Amino acid sequence: MKTHRPTLFAPSVLWLAVATVCGIVPTVALADTTEPTVVLDTDVITIKRDHITLKESAQKVLIIDRQAIDDQLLLSDDTSDALSKLIPGYAPASEKLGTVGESFRGREVLFMIDGVPQSNPLRDGSRESRTIDLAMVERIEVVYGASAEQGLGATGGIINFITKTNRKNGVAQQVTITASSDNHFHSDGLGGSVRYQASYGGDKTDALVAVKYAKEGMYYQADNRMVGIYGNQGDTQGSQSYDIFAKAGYQIDDDKRIGASVNYYHLDSDATLDYENVAGNRATGLTDTAIKYTGSAYRGKTPYNDALTVNATYSDDDFFGTRLSAQAFYNDFTARYGANYANNYQDPSIAPNGTLLDQSQNESTKTGIKLTVNKDTLWQDRLSLTAGVDAMQDVTGQNLIQYNRVWAPEMTYQNISPFAQARVRLADRLSLSAGVRYEQGQLEVDDFSTLAGYTRAASFGARRWTSTPVAGGTVKFDEVLPSAGLVYDINDKTQVFANYAKGLGMPDVGATLRAITALNQSVESINLEPIVTDNTEVGVRYTGDKLSADLSVFQSKSDLGSTLEYDAALEGYRAKREATNIKGAEVALRYQATDNAQFTASYAHTQGKYDANGDGVMVDMPARNISPDKLSVGVNYRFGDSDKRFGMTATHLFARDYPDVTSGSTSYESKFDGYTLVDMTYKQPLGKGTIGLGINNLLNEEYDVFLTETVLPSSERYTGGRGRNYNVSYTIDF
Repeated sequence: MKTHRPTLFAPSVLWLAVATVCGIVPTVALADTTEPTVVLDTDVITIKRDHITLKESAQKVLIIDRQAIDDQLLLSDDTSDALSKLIPGYAPASEKLGTVGESFRGREVLFMIDGVPQSNPLRDGSRESRTIDLAMVERIEVVYGASAEQGLGATGGIINFITKTNRKNGVAQQVTITASSDNHFHSDGLGGSVRYQASYGGDKTDALVAVKYAKEGMYYQADNRMVGIYGNQGDTQGSQSYDIFAKAGYQIDDDKRIGASVNYYHLDSDATLDYENVAGNRATGLTDTAIKYTGSAYRGKTPYNDALTVNATYSDDDFFGTRLSAQAFYNDFTARYGANYANNYQDPSIAPNGTLLDQSQNESTKTGIKLTVNKDTLWQDRLSLTAGVDAMQDVTGQNLIQYNRVWAPEMTYQNISPFAQARVRLADRLSLSAGVRYEQGQLEVDDFSTLAGYTRAASFGARRWTSTPVAGGTVKFDEVLPSAGLVYDINDKTQVFANYAKGLGMPDVGATLRAITALNQSVESINLEPIVTDNTEVGVRYTGDKLSADLSVFQSKSDLGSTLEYDAALEGYRAKREATNIKGAEVALRYQATDNAQFTASYAHTQGKYDANGDGVMVDMPARNISPDKLSVGVNYRFGDSDKRFGMTATHLFARDYPDVTSGSTSYESKFDGYTLVDMTYKQPLGKGTIGLGINNLLNEEYDVFLTETVLPSSERYTGGRGRNYNVSYTIDF
């Protein structure tokens, strides 16, 4: 295997570091405060329907503030990379456009933008985290563990991107320009971005508009070879993206407010067409690389993500003595994947076997409404009640676009879900919360036929190379999803909490239906029961003047979970249903050593077992579900009372052995070697603006990407991680 080693700093980096330190050390002085990078105090959690604070929550919640997001943007525009480094319990980033293997506490996460669902549980294409540029995000709310408050999809937790809102009077504008490069400043490794933001604040009206365009260069490994291309899932290297965001609000009176926002995000990468992968050698530890494509053969269309999110809100703080919140939303999402000659794409009626090039495209449209009513001042202010109803329609399908074929049929899911919650202070220091959500849904699928490639094997006899007809139908289900929690205030700074909650998810319906090969099957005869998870958690949190900390231990069980198992004959995944049991622990610390210096640390451990063969024997879950243990430590320093700031973070992923991955008759070792990445950020005023520097993988660590080393060890791809790279930005406000 590869020897993981930090290489020496490039002379330019060493010179820059020395010059920076020499220039700023004489200015160090005490300041009143330094902003936290990760909030652990009493901020209100907007994604929780009763809008409780962190100290009141019986569930582990993390709030990532704007400064932490800005620091990550200094390093990279990659959302997955940011989430992996900022959230304990989130798996290592894939470093590709796809997010296969990026689990959260061993399960699926519900991504949201201002409470609008972005995840696509009916046909999980592993692209849903990239539907907004982080430059448009004010903060990120992370709810750990199963939750039914926001409906379908949160079996592992919720990650809610809260978009920016103008809070200043008058007109304000901001421009940010960035430039990026690999460690050796290759011309094709250069990238950059430009963002313009304008805002207006009046007595009753506020508005914000932002536009960003970004161009990523090609990525280079620590050994100065280009990172390999992953044509099927798509790449972020060599990509271009743009985000158009607008948000406005009007304060009708002291109690009533209306608001609306729209975000359009698009990312595509021509790298999968302009470059070709050069295979490495797993046996010797030589990772893939890429070279310019010089051939003339048609290679398909550019892979991309395309997402439109429209959101409208109304609130009334005195609606017959209650607080009313109403929301209506629309989300349209398309994910196009790379073209290839997959076996299951082949159809001799179109082209000779092995010569048919095609590519898939997921399309999903969601519309919905949410109504919530809160009453906080009952029973001498001891009781708070919350009730409401949600309704949503999700239409999802997957097509092969070169020859206009249906791969996964169009599926329509509709639900109506009333819910009620209560929080009561039983004693001066003890609070109880309880809730229930009634999920009533139905799934409709019309008659369809699977691809002919699924019956290509000789064992199908006369049915070889024929489509399999599947009768459509309607599947209805209802689930009662309770939750309960306790919070005990040991003192004003320390709380002990415990909670139990059920979460609801769907198996990958599209992956299940598209792989049917038996005759006389119907949608109603296939096991499409929802995934119901039971999540229990206990923890303690402390918020002191200098030290803030939280520790939690959790267990997540499901009698009928779902995992995707790779089928070599299909060159794709089959959804399997089996019992699962996941356990783990997490700890996070923040220490304000001085008014200027802050230290942070976090550690996450997850382990999981599942009934792989349906025989009642639980065995270890694969790397696709369970991430390696992760330790992160960081320091943030503010120089004097100025806006100069320095930050450094080290993230260590521990080595781990996983169950072997079987593909056909071959077994592949799934072993993760582990690695440590160090990042550095620096900001200081310059002229009328602020200059920022980010160095990603500061020590130029050579490592294998978790996705292809461990999650997909049977894949032909064997990807090395990105080496040291630089990002410089300049922001001016006017």
